[in-house]
Amino acid sequence: MSNFGLPRETLKDARSKLPPIKLSSFIDPREPWVLVPDGNLLGFFHWVPKNLRVGPWSRLALPTLAFAASVLWYYRPRNDMELHDLGVDYYPEIYSNVWWYNVSGFLFMLGIIAYIMMYRTKGAIFTYTLISWVMNMIRHGINAIIPCLKHANHFLLKINHVLRFPALASASITFLVWNVVLFPVIYNYAFDTKDKRANFLKFNCSYRMVQQHICNIIYAVLNTIVSSKETKSNKPILFELDDLWRGAASIFLYGIFYLVVLDRIGVHIYPVFSPRTNYVVITWCTVFVLVLGVYKFWNLMILQYWDSLLRLDILLSLNFTVVVMMSFVYKTIE
Repeated sequence: MSNFGLPRETLKDARSKLPPIKLSSFIDPREPWVLVPDGNLLGFFHWVPKNLRVGPWSRLALPTLAFAASVLWYYRPRNDMELHDLGVDYYPEIYSNVWWYNVSGFLFMLGIIAYIMMYRTKGAIFTYTLISWVMNMIRHGINAIIPCLKHANHFLLKINHVLRFPALASASITFLVWNVVLFPVIYNYAFDTKDKRANFLKFNCSYRMVQQHICNIIYAVLNTIVSSKETKSNKPILFELDDLWRGAASIFLYGIFYLVVLDRIGVHIYPVFSPRTNYVVITWCTVFVLVLGVYKFWNLMILQYWDSLLRLDILLSLNFTVVVMMSFVYKTIE
């Protein structure tokens, strides 16, 4: 999190009033559900309505969670993660252009994470955005290592298989939810002055934020689609129903983490998914519909555009264009 919009003195005072939060606080029944004053960590989330930060959950929240868990359990994969379609031969050859991309992509994404951990708020690593970034970073690294593997059932192949669709789905959902929903809401309702809005807009157009909220989807396509192709036809491999399940399960698990950890410490980075409103049924179900939509969309893209748009040169050119354009916008904001 950034401290834009909050004076340093206010932030320092908020830190001094923050009650001690320990791991035991999350399991101690004597502790309140919301562990920080007003459900607002350090005053960062003053723009979120109080009824979404504190108070009882909607009566529809737990039944919705239970229903989602039941559906995921019923449709769970039963093939024990067979890797018949993602063996070593389906990944880029060592020293090929795609292989070099995965090597450089892994190092670049690792560098961004290192920068955040050293110079920014370490807690940002628990946001869905950075979890998506880390999943794609891991896949870039494994894609680069795979040509050196000799065992057809190596555990790295299993990890790569499990992460393939969740990595793409998380990047796609991050792109949509942030740029279409959260950014407009925060920009229009979180700040009371023109200067604060301008600062937030500039923050959103900064290099790191552009990488995480826009470019990450390009990197996801490159490491999940372009880097995984059938050996005979050279076509990217379609996502299967097991992949869809893993995408839905991954976002469900993050949702649980968001509710039982982040919500309790007053971190409301996704207030539209608050369990304290009856709209919870709509917002949570919309996420699973998005996962299904992402699954169908990218399979359609693979079938129709695998040899035209979904290419290394095209996507890297698009990424370069996005970075240059957003850098220009960043410099023009005052």
